[in-house]
This record gives sequence, structure tokens and C-alpha cells, in this order.
Amino acid sequence: MDRDSVEVFLPDPDDCYERLRRARFGATVSCVYCGESDPVIKKGTTGKGAQQYRCKECETYFNDLTNSFFEHRKFPIEEMFYMIKEMRSVPTAQIASDLQRDYEAVLNFRHDLQELCGELTELTLSDVCEADEIYVTAGEKGIEKEDEEESPRERGLKKKGRGSFESDKPPVVTLVRRSDGRVEFLVRENLQDVDEEIAEKGDETVILCTDDYTIYDDIDEYDGIDAHLAITHDDTYVIGDAHVNSCENRHSFLRQWLAKFRGVSKHHLQGYLNFLGLLLNDSADWFSKILSYESSR
Repeated sequence: MDRDSVEVFLPDPDDCYERLRRARFGATVSCVYCGESDPVIKKGTTGKGAQQYRCKECETYFNDLTNSFFEHRKFPIEEMFYMIKEMRSVPTAQIASDLQRDYEAVLNFRHDLQELCGELTELTLSDVCEADEIYVTAGEKGIEKEDEEESPRERGLKKKGRGSFESDKPPVVTLVRRSDGRVEFLVRENLQDVDEEIAEKGDETVILCTDDYTIYDDIDEYDGIDAHLAITHDDTYVIGDAHVNSCENRHSFLRQWLAKFRGVSKHHLQGYLNFLGLLLNDSADWFSKILSYESSR
């Protein structure tokens, strides 16, 4: 059956709010401003159906959405839940069509969510870690070209050698912490000074495993990295702890996942990989991570 002919079934709004409350507060709602729970009392609902509260300790009012990712959004909560779940594998245009919503509004929601995922997936490197690079095909999707005779993508594909942001093959540096398998993807315009950026994520205990690409040379001279193990892939792929197999594994997920979206703009590639990082790092509770996020205002 064609997806366009499938009726969209949205979750019940009350169930959405209940799940949001459980993720944010647990069994007892606490004040989002002072953190107290005993003096919080219910005070009706908002126009969108969110429960409102009053904290008798700090004399403030708040509701289920206050300080959450969902606050000040024009979409009803059931549509936002639907969009987030579908964004794992469905292009924005299809989601907008499913909900009969403006494409740009849904796209902006997606980009905001992807930015949030970047905060949730930021990684501190410790003990044995890996770093490896991959070049992803991502161009100017959604941006009108001034040169109609030859697009940036077409010009880029003529160039040989390693990819670049300019040639629509932006480099992505993949970092994996072996102790728990957590990953972070870094989209770069180029790989200049990437060793310094990696080292800044280290906690000074890091034994970093890479291939023999010269961008990693002397990376252990930075304070954040304790030691560096480089493997030459022309000779072998594993020598003891020296390998980047975990990164290669994440690259396989990356390729398969991006293929679902029928092309991704290089300007928003980091956001898509932020979301993928969250899915890989928190496969069982990634959705709850989003629900429990508290903005700093």
C-alpha cells in the first residue's frame, strides 16, 4: 500500500502529557524553578491541555511544557510526538504531508530537535577511544543554485582524492569511547586542527586509536590525550588495542541511516548525525532523553 494513502493515527494527547510528566518528574511533579515537590498543587490546564501548577514555596506558576523542548511550539503535543518518532527514518516532506502541515514549519522543528540532540550526545573521551574519518555525500539540498549550468555537486564530483565540504563530500570525524560504545560525529569543513578539537574532549587519560592519517600525528602532545596508537591499514587492521573497528561499525549505521532521507543538505548534516548519535547511544530510552530535557532559559 502506498504510504500517501495510509491514514495517520496520532497518540492520545492525555497519554502524551502523562509520558512527558513521567520522563520529566517521575512519580511526583516538582517545581521547575525551585525544585521543591511537596508544595506543588494543580491549577487547571492550558489551552493546549497541559496541566498547570502552582508552587507554594517560590510562588511561581508552570505547566507540563515549561522549560521543556516542547514549550512555545505551535504544534499540538500529539503531532510533536508523531514527528519525533517519524524523524528516525522519514523525510520531512512526507511528515509534513502526513500531518497536512507547512513543510518549512516541520523542517524548522526537525532542525531544532537535531540541535538539542547535539547537546545530548556531546562526548567526553576517556580511557581507550577511537577516532576515524568518513566522507559523506551531502550537497546543497533545499538551496537554489545560482549556476544552473553546473551545480556545486557536479563540480565537486569531478575532483579526485579525499572529499571536502566545498565538493559536497564533507568530512565527518567519528569518535567512539570503547568503555561504553558511546559515539559522537563531528562534521567539518576541513580537517585542519581537528586533532586539537579531539584533544579538547579528552580527560588526560585517553589512549586514542586511529589510522595512520597524518592529521592525527603528534595528537598525544596535547594535554587531553595520554597516548596515541596508529594502525597502518595497508599492513593490517588490528594490532592489540590498535584498531578503529568500532568507528567502522558506526560508519555502517551512518551510511544506511542517511540513505533513508533521499539526500541531506551538508549545512544540516551535523544535525542529522546528532540525532543518529542519540539513537545509537541511547537506543532503549532515546525518546525519554528528549522528553526529560530541561532548557536553561
